[in-house]
Amino acid sequence: MVLSQQDIDLLKMLRWCRYLSIRSAESLFSHIVVENLRHMRIITFHTKSGALVLTAKGNRFLDEIVGNLPASVRPSYRKGETQRRLHISELTVTAYRAGISVFHKRIEALEQAQTYYLTAQARVRGFNPWGSTRVAALARLGDSVYAIHYLFPGIGNVALTDELNAFNNNTARLRKVRRGLVFAGESYDDVLAALNTDETDEGARLASYAEAFRSVTLPVHLLSCDDTGALQLRIMSQPEYRKRLTMAALKTQYHPPPADHPEWDAIFQNTPLVMAVDMELRRIDAAIRSAKEEGLGQVSIVALKEQAQAVLSRRYRDKGLARVFTLAPDALATLGDMTLYTPSRRHYETPEGDVIDAPLIQADRKGGRQGRK
Repeated sequence: MVLSQQDIDLLKMLRWCRYLSIRSAESLFSHIVVENLRHMRIITFHTKSGALVLTAKGNRFLDEIVGNLPASVRPSYRKGETQRRLHISELTVTAYRAGISVFHKRIEALEQAQTYYLTAQARVRGFNPWGSTRVAALARLGDSVYAIHYLFPGIGNVALTDELNAFNNNTARLRKVRRGLVFAGESYDDVLAALNTDETDEGARLASYAEAFRSVTLPVHLLSCDDTGALQLRIMSQPEYRKRLTMAALKTQYHPPPADHPEWDAIFQNTPLVMAVDMELRRIDAAIRSAKEEGLGQVSIVALKEQAQAVLSRRYRDKGLARVFTLAPDALATLGDMTLYTPSRRHYETPEGDVIDAPLIQADRKGGRQGRK
């Protein structure tokens, strides 16, 4: 069996993230791919953590055929470290599904759009420009760069000033970019649960994520680590996605918003409309407040169907704050091909143009050398 691009990308995902849950692996890579690599003893399943990891043989194999890899680090299997790495892998798989280039060792990769960088790449012994901050990754989407935090219920408090300083300092070399935050989690509900826990200590340096969400001046987007979140990131990678989607959704009923209301995306049936596919909830809240101040009617919100069902209908429609609509597929298609990325089953080629023959790798158990065809 000749190894495919899908096989190699799974191995690279494990090298970058160290751990990958079976659920995440088989949502992206087929069960057969996972089992073949386990049979070849390149990857193994760690029962206690419920995660796939590279074996020592797998790391040696990857070093031989793929260049520019992060250093091989032996998994610690400490519960907190394992869970944090599993969260990072969920986030990375979501970005990968969005078609974002995720395998980068240096932050300079973010000079290009649709790129992603794990801050763990800079956290090496003797040098850690991120300190104890919780930024899991950075993503360059269009002309914006985002610091991504992975949230879950019970996450605790955060040193917000330190987080923002580290974000600004480490991305200062990126020119002509806007900055924002992404609060990600396994689901939108998990993120909101963390944001609904407000336990900030008065006078302390640490703030709850709820307080951070309220007080930070940067845009803050919610993200679910699933196919809906992947589509959200894919949309956010497109230039002027809000305006383009709003015009496509409203067609002849589109009327541009007044210049002094950037929180509105259009005037629809004489009331403000907000394109909410990026899940920037504070922008929606601002639109509702300003519409009320202007004496206008109920704001309209447009989002993906799953976003409306998971969050927006409960948060706004059911409380009588806004009308909620779902984005039609033909409107979404105006941004281009929004199909989520699936790795190719085509054979993988090394930089020298070779392909990797799996039977020869299996024979390596006795022969002590890697086969190449």
